[in-house]
Amino acid sequence: GPRFVSPPSKGFLPAEINLRPISELCKSPPLPENVVEQVISGGGSKDGKKVFFSKRNNDGIVSAFTELVKVEATARHDAYLKHLEMHRKEIMALRKERGISASNLERRHRLVDL
Repeated sequence: GPRFVSPPSKGFLPAEINLRPISELCKSPPLPENVVEQVISGGGSKDGKKVFFSKRNNDGIVSAFTELVKVEATARHDAYLKHLEMHRKEIMALRKERGISASNLERRHRLVDL
């Protein structure tokens, strides 16, 4: 996750070392609306042309495909948010168990209903 159970103490490591959680290497998934737009517009193609559908395709097929892409992208985004919330709670509990401040983990509003 994006937070340390026990953040490294200052002076413990050389100043030139900047520890960051490995989870920062993983980007958060894009918003479902952006995914649909990218897929339909052919955002992944080199020439920027529509990749999946020609003008002759049935609108029903395009509509169904768009809906499926949006459902999957929404599920991925929601799972990511749920993971972040669960991680926050886990780190908060571990910090409290060790007597470490968890004030930077307190949230007024929950991201996801678990």
